[in-house]
Amino acid sequence: MLSPLLPSVNITIFRIQFPNFDVQLPKALEYGTNFTKKSSCTNTLNRNISCFGSHDPFPSVHYDNSVTCSIPSNNIDNHKKAEIFYPSSVSNGSTLLAYLLQSCTDKEEVRIIHAIVLKISKESNIFVDNNLISGYARYGGLVEARKVFDEMLERNVVSWTAMLNAYLRFGYDNEAIRHFINFVESGIPWSSKTFVCMLNMCSKILDLGLGKQVHTCMVKGGFSGLILNSALLYFYVQCGDLENAVSVFDHIKERDVICWTIMISAYSQHRRGEEAFKTFSRMLSDRVEPNEFTICTVLDACGEEKELKLGRQLHGATIKTMYIKDVFIGTALVDMYAKCGETEDSRLVFDCMRNRNTVTWTTIIAGYARNGFGEEAINLFRVMQRRKILANNLTMVSILRACGLLGALPTGKEVHAQIFKNYAQSNIHIGSALVWLYCRCGDYSAASKVLEYMPLRDVVSWTAMISGCTNLGHEHEALEYLKEMLGEGVSPNPFTYSSALKACAQLEDIRQGKLIHSSIHKTPASSSVFVGSALIHMYAKCGHLSEAIRVFDNMPEQNLVSCKAMIIAYAKNGLCREALKLVYRMQAEGIELDDYVLSTVLTECGDFERDKSTKELAFHLV
Repeated sequence: MLSPLLPSVNITIFRIQFPNFDVQLPKALEYGTNFTKKSSCTNTLNRNISCFGSHDPFPSVHYDNSVTCSIPSNNIDNHKKAEIFYPSSVSNGSTLLAYLLQSCTDKEEVRIIHAIVLKISKESNIFVDNNLISGYARYGGLVEARKVFDEMLERNVVSWTAMLNAYLRFGYDNEAIRHFINFVESGIPWSSKTFVCMLNMCSKILDLGLGKQVHTCMVKGGFSGLILNSALLYFYVQCGDLENAVSVFDHIKERDVICWTIMISAYSQHRRGEEAFKTFSRMLSDRVEPNEFTICTVLDACGEEKELKLGRQLHGATIKTMYIKDVFIGTALVDMYAKCGETEDSRLVFDCMRNRNTVTWTTIIAGYARNGFGEEAINLFRVMQRRKILANNLTMVSILRACGLLGALPTGKEVHAQIFKNYAQSNIHIGSALVWLYCRCGDYSAASKVLEYMPLRDVVSWTAMISGCTNLGHEHEALEYLKEMLGEGVSPNPFTYSSALKACAQLEDIRQGKLIHSSIHKTPASSSVFVGSALIHMYAKCGHLSEAIRVFDNMPEQNLVSCKAMIIAYAKNGLCREALKLVYRMQAEGIELDDYVLSTVLTECGDFERDKSTKELAFHLV
C-alpha cells in the first residue's frame, strides 16, 4: 500500500537511463532537494487514522547500474549514500517512477513525472497509476487524479481506495458516496485501509446506518487492527452513539494514546465528566503516556464539570513537560480556569503564553463575558484589533454578549457594523447574538429587523426574540413569534416554552397557556424543571391554583426553582399554611430561600423573625 505521507528523504538524482530513452529530470528533483514528512498537531483524531500507512515501502538495497540516493534513516547516517536500483523485472522502471511520485513536493512535479510515464510506457501500469492518483490528490489535483483513474485499463483495491480517500480529503462527500457505490458494484474485495476510508466518510457525513453496515462487513471479513479499530471508535463517537463506542473500546486489546483520547473525548462531549476522569485514570494505570491532545480533552472535561482541583494538577504536570509551550494546551488552560470562574488565573495563563492564536484570544474574551466581566472583554477585544489579530465568528458572538451584559448599545452597534462589513451575514450564531443584544438593550425594533433578515433561523434565534419580547413587555408579539417559529417547523426547547409561558402569565391568558401546556406533553421538555416552574407560575397567576398544584406534584424532580414557584403560588392565592409547610420542608432539607420568597410570604401571610444564632425562621400568622 502506497503512502501519501513521505518519510524524511534527501534525494540527489543526476540522470536516469532507460532503454533507448534519455530524460533529464526537472530541477526541482535535482541536487539534493529535501523531501520532509510534515506532521500536523491540529487534529488529534485524524492524523493517525489515515487511509494509508506512513512507512517507507522502499528499503535500501544495492544492485548494479544504480541511481545514487542519500536516504537518512535510523540505521544510516544522514549523509551516508546508499546505492539503490530497482530490478529490471519491473517494466520501464515503474518502481522508481512510483518512488519519485511519492517524493514530489507539488502538483507541477507530479505532472512532469506523469509526462515521463506517458513517454516511456506503452501501456497502463497499475502500480504507477495508483501512485499518480495519490500524487495528484495529495496536492489538490482531483481532476487529474480522476482522469488517471478513468483511463486505467485495470483497477485494484488500491486504485479505488486512493480515489475515495482523495474525495474525502478535500470535502467532496457526494462524489465520495457515488464513487463508493461504483466501488461496491465493481465487486473488488475491500482492504483494511478501504474500511478506514469508509468509516472516515461515515464519520464525516454522520451516517450511523451506513457505518454500522461497514462495521458488520468488517466483522464478517475478519478485519481488525489498531488503526481500523480507532477509526471505528471515532465513527461511533462522531455519530453520538456512546454505547457502541464503549463496546468497541472495551474490545480493543492493545490501546494506544489515540484510542484513549477518543474515548475520553466521547465522555466529555456527552457531559459525563466522571467517566472521562476515570478513563484518564485507567489510561495512566496502563502506563500509556498522554499527549497534548489528551491533556486538552481532559482539561475541557474539567471546565465543564468545574473540577478545578484536577485542572490545577494537570496544569502543574504540563509545567514539568514540553507541553507548557503548546498553544493548544495553553488555550485549554485559559478555557478551563474561565469555566471554573477563576478569571484571574485564566488571565495569568493567557499573559504567560508565548504564542497565542485567534482561538486563544477568543477563549479569554468569552471567559470574561461568561463570568460577567463585560468591560474587560471589550478592552481585550480592542487590544486584539490594535494588534491586527483576525477575529472569528465566536469572537464576535462573545463580544456581543459582553456588550449586552454592560448594556453598551453604542459599542454593540459598532461591532454590528464590523460584522456587516467583514463577516458572513448568514452566520446563525452571530445573528442570534445580535437579536439577544438588541433585546437586552431594549431596542425591540432593531432586534426584530435582525431576525427578519436572517436567512436561517434556529431555535436559539427564535428563543432570543421570544424571551426578549417577554422581558420588554411585548407579550403579544412574543406569542406571535412562537406561532411563526412553529410554522417554520422549528421545535421549541425548554427555554422557548418557559419564555412563552411567562408571556401568558403576564397577560393572564389561560387559554393560550393551556394550549402551550398541551403541546409540551408530547415533547422531552415536559420533564424540564424550568418548564414545570413556568407552568406553576402561569396557572397561579391566572388563578388556577389546582392546576399549578397538579403540575408541581407530577414533576419528576422538585428543586429550589420549582419549590420557590410553588411557595409564591400558595402565598399569592392566600394558602398560607401550605406555603409555610413547604418552607419548613425546604428548611429541613437544608435549602436556603432567597429574600424575594421570604418577603413574598411575609407580605401575603404575616411577619417573621429570623434567629441569627440558629439560622431558623419562625413565622407568625397574622
